[in-house]
Amino acid sequence: MATVDYFLTGDHDAARHELAAALQEQGFTITPQQPSGQWSVERGSRSKTFWLGAFAGKNQHLVFTVDFLDAAGALVARVQRATGHGAMAGAVGIARANKAFEEVDVAIGTRLSARGILANVVRA
Repeated sequence: MATVDYFLTGDHDAARHELAAALQEQGFTITPQQPSGQWSVERGSRSKTFWLGAFAGKNQHLVFTVDFLDAAGALVARVQRATGHGAMAGAVGIARANKAFEEVDVAIGTRLSARGILANVVRA
């Protein structure tokens, strides 16, 4: 599992909005899960990934989850993806999924830093 924790300051709803905007700019659709509040974050096409495998390119189906945690009053957004996700496209698909996750990490960090709400980042 690839995981990045973003420690956010300020208003929690505003921080969630900025995180959502960063993900949407990367082409992801966000589906809130009830009652946990977790987000399912998805882009690409399952069928194109199934039929084209590594050749699906930007249409490769990717799914991340975002959990929200409280750390002494600060909001922590934990973005995760299963490390084997993309296996349908083999080794190339896994490498592309890893690259996409890194790109999302940079986009989130850049946006949250620019808004002055990113206190810390922990990658695991």
